[in-house]
Amino acid sequence: MRKYTNILVIAEPKKDVQIALKRALDIAKFNPKATITYLRVVYDFSYDLLILNKVKEKPIHEDIEQTHIDHLNQIIEEYRAQENSEATIVPKVVENRDVGEAVIDEMRAGNYDLIIKAANRHGLLDSIIFTPIDWFILRHAEIPVIIAKNNDWQTGGNIAVCVDFTLNDHLQSNVAMLREAQVLAKTTGSRIHLINSAPVYMPTVMLEVPHYSPDLYEQGVLEEHKSRMYEFADKHHIDREYCHIEEGMPDDVIPSICEQINAKAVLIGSAGRSGFAAALIGNTCEEIVDDIDADLFVLNRKAIKLEKEKEKNRE
Repeated sequence: MRKYTNILVIAEPKKDVQIALKRALDIAKFNPKATITYLRVVYDFSYDLLILNKVKEKPIHEDIEQTHIDHLNQIIEEYRAQENSEATIVPKVVENRDVGEAVIDEMRAGNYDLIIKAANRHGLLDSIIFTPIDWFILRHAEIPVIIAKNNDWQTGGNIAVCVDFTLNDHLQSNVAMLREAQVLAKTTGSRIHLINSAPVYMPTVMLEVPHYSPDLYEQGVLEEHKSRMYEFADKHHIDREYCHIEEGMPDDVIPSICEQINAKAVLIGSAGRSGFAAALIGNTCEEIVDDIDADLFVLNRKAIKLEKEKEKNRE
């Protein structure tokens, strides 16, 4: 089973604690061969003043880049000392006005197998007016993304995998997330739990049917979800005692169960919506990112599709 060997970490220049770098070092403890690229995206508005002066432009660009590289190296040495780590960390600076776009470009240019970014809190208006950096990365990344929270990773603990059986397309996503969870569980010695929500959409017209019982309908929906989850768990050798299902919407059920089991990492799929549809509908992984006190490990459809193609090529 593969390990994460080439990790892209996004630097957070305005934050005192570099959560993403710390998490990458946590993972590197379990894989000494891992290489961490510590990426800083910069844009100095003095660049705009140099457009007409090509002679001065290159030296100033190089000077600004070296200043940021020196700062990254200071942070790297500080965290190496804190974590007592000898991991390979490569500082990198790229110029771009758009951090999200720069991260995706770097991901495509390098042979990375994991992106780590610290969680940012954002309000309702952010989702309607513009797409925050972490939302953009979740939607466009072609590899797994960890949105890291400020908590300690320890050997053992619980990993939650959020499964969905409502559409056939989601079955591939369930398997892909479980595979990633198995990599993480083997790496950290953790236990895998499955989480599923059973939303009950009761047609209004059914309330007019004589002798119709809403309670029986809700129970039937819950039993159907349990049946599918247990079948999936049995197939992949996961004990039923680690299967959790509750009636309700995913953005309510998932945070509640994660709190109950004290999950340290939560794996969830993303539909990868963008534009106006994303503002109105949203993605579950984006709706719960602030409600879970655990790292959010996200696989979108692009990442799942590419991983499946890689598996076929390996065969």
